[in-house]
Amino acid sequence: MANLKKYIVGWGLPADPDIVNIRIRSSEAVPPTDPNDPATYAIPYDEVGKVTQCELPLPHTPLIDGDISIGVSAVDDVGNEGDISWIRFPFDLVAPSIVTNLRLL
Repeated sequence: MANLKKYIVGWGLPADPDIVNIRIRSSEAVPPTDPNDPATYAIPYDEVGKVTQCELPLPHTPLIDGDISIGVSAVDDVGNEGDISWIRFPFDLVAPSIVTNLRLL
């Protein structure tokens, strides 16, 4: 497994006292302009706990060299999920190819 650069993404927690988890969604697609579009909630996510930042890549982060949309939402203690905040940013999550023809000279 290659050693990929780590990116840190951060956010502010909502003031709601019953927030228990944060969900991170990653997609190569441009995020929808309608935050109520049900397709956004169908994107696979990683849960990172009640924190204000995390390292990428996560298990559901596409390993590409290009733009990735990152969506962050809060989940309360009964499982209600708030609207998703999105950011789109260029990532390089592809390692160089393996060195070939290795030999002792």
